[in-house]
Amino acid sequence: MTSTISASTGSFVDASSVPAGKTAPPVRLRRLRAFATGFARDQNSVLQRQLCVLVVYVASQLILLVPDVNITHGGLIGAGALVMVGATGTAYGLRKPRIPSRWAMVVPLLSIVSIGLLRAGTGGAFSVFTMMLVLPTVSLGVEPGRLPLLFGGLVMVPIMWLPILFDPTTFQDGQWTKVVFIPVMLGLTCLSVNELMTRLRARVRAVNALQRRQQDLLVDATANAARSEMATAAARESTSQLINVIDSVTEQAIIATDVTGAVEVFNSGAQKMLRIAAHDVLGRSILQFHLRDELDARMPEIADGATGSPFDALTGPVRKGVPAAADWTYRTADGKDLRVHLTVTSRSDASGRGDGFLFVATDVTEDREQSRVKDDFVNLISHELRTPLSSILGYLELLGDDEDNPLSPEQTQFLEVISRNANRLLRLVSDLLFTAQVEAGRFDLQGQSVDLRTVVTASWETAAPLAADRGLTLRMFTPEEPVMAWGDPIRLGQVVDNLISNAVKFTPAGGRIVLNLTTPDDETGRALICITDTGLGIPATELDRLFSRFFRASTATDNAVPGVGLGLNITKAIVTAHGGRITVASTVGQGTTFAVELPLGDQST
Repeated sequence: MTSTISASTGSFVDASSVPAGKTAPPVRLRRLRAFATGFARDQNSVLQRQLCVLVVYVASQLILLVPDVNITHGGLIGAGALVMVGATGTAYGLRKPRIPSRWAMVVPLLSIVSIGLLRAGTGGAFSVFTMMLVLPTVSLGVEPGRLPLLFGGLVMVPIMWLPILFDPTTFQDGQWTKVVFIPVMLGLTCLSVNELMTRLRARVRAVNALQRRQQDLLVDATANAARSEMATAAARESTSQLINVIDSVTEQAIIATDVTGAVEVFNSGAQKMLRIAAHDVLGRSILQFHLRDELDARMPEIADGATGSPFDALTGPVRKGVPAAADWTYRTADGKDLRVHLTVTSRSDASGRGDGFLFVATDVTEDREQSRVKDDFVNLISHELRTPLSSILGYLELLGDDEDNPLSPEQTQFLEVISRNANRLLRLVSDLLFTAQVEAGRFDLQGQSVDLRTVVTASWETAAPLAADRGLTLRMFTPEEPVMAWGDPIRLGQVVDNLISNAVKFTPAGGRIVLNLTTPDDETGRALICITDTGLGIPATELDRLFSRFFRASTATDNAVPGVGLGLNITKAIVTAHGGRITVASTVGQGTTFAVELPLGDQST
């Protein structure tokens, strides 16, 4: 910033504030401008109104130069001038913000007194200056509230009666009516102005309130627009990320359709699996990838035996709120058939209404082929082993029953070992065959009415000697009344046998096994068979795989407990076939509880 010294005053002038090409104004002129600016700064506008009254007052003094103007008391005129100067000075002082606005009424009251003194000194009721009272009266009416009107009346009446103090004959010949009429008219004028200003202020306040409200709404709208823009940007980014995530899935086909089955999303995994580009699929039906015979075979009944559309075969369960996950056949663009595991879920819009479906398919062609080959192999081997094993056991029984050629004690012992291992192998072959039947859907039950107490009691009696030999405590609790259910007693016995056998195998000596059969209070409930042991337990991370074929818990392998991992798989298959449910809870080192729920009553129909 550059500053120079004024030659006339010796004061500093800020050259940087002067526009280019112009010289700085003189210091006196700038001071006068600053004074005028400060003079005009008035929060109540009383100074501006007083200036108007002052200008008229000063101009009216010229009338005193007219020869015919009656000057009765020069002292009153001088006093009035002094009061007018005081009123103007007061107005200048009241412009400061720290002065209460109520004091502004003093200025027009002093102006009324000033003009009243001028009126009394120039003929009283006959003075030509009487009409000048209108100006301060109007200025007084501008002040807010009714209090200025009261003070105005208290001042106006004495001022109007002031001339009588100097000349009692002033109000003779009917001139007294002016003393009454003029204050009344001036009061009504002041009241009218005050009422108009009150309404104007109310409207100004309303306008200001509306402006503030508009400003608040504008701020809110700006903030909402900013938030909306941020939300839109976030939504775009989220959508972009979602598309990138979906496209990054290359081993699963992800296809999204509308409610009619028209394709809307076709990810890179779908393009890879079905060997077709997305732009050739969008807008077309997803049914083009399915076999019509397979769709027709699975078309659901909708009402009175009628069937739905082919698309309902895919989405029917989902529309009813049931998860849909099953194997289907996809036909690729080059005519190759793929076996896929297809999961179908519903899609919803922002309001929660369904607007389409999502199909996630995984190619399981090789897995299903390997599983089929394995099942065929197991089935074949099981059949091939069952016949010679049955023959071996038959001849072993003949050797033991030959009275003509009795066996020695040592031979009998050898024969029992052979027979025991042959029976063990036969049971394994039977389990393999049963598992193959379950996988092939050829699992049949010989249903009849059965008392579950008889089933669990038989299993308990079979396991009791072995539990005693291993130093285990075996307890059983059953209701006194029959617990009737519909099922295959042999298969149900196999369930309880497997669970108790596992408990005995996995419980160290000194442990305890409890078999508990309970029923609910109502007759339409389900029976509950619980087998609880204090054995090795099963890790929580392995519980979800416990019922898989050939799976064995790590606690079983670590402790070299014999088994092949088919028992629990078979147990779950039997329970499920009876309309029941099996659950497990276990803690490593503390024990395991298996719970089997079976429906009560006659389920044959």
